[in-house]
Amino acid sequence: METEFIKAFKDVLREQLIAKNSVELEGLGTFEVKHYQQHQKRYSNGKVVMMPPADVLEFNSTVQVSDEN
Repeated sequence: METEFIKAFKDVLREQLIAKNSVELEGLGTFEVKHYQQHQKRYSNGKVVMMPPADVLEFNSTVQVSDEN
């Protein structure tokens, strides 16, 4: 069961990402939409495929991971 806060957060996050705005969560990271142009992809077997343009959601973490045990 989702709380009202989680539902509202998802709605705001979705609206901002659809509008191509980045969303930063302090202490966690940033969500942003990256646009990739149409391009050719060449496979190792020599086959070439035309990849369509795409919007991709990326998350960049600002959390520092310590190697100390």
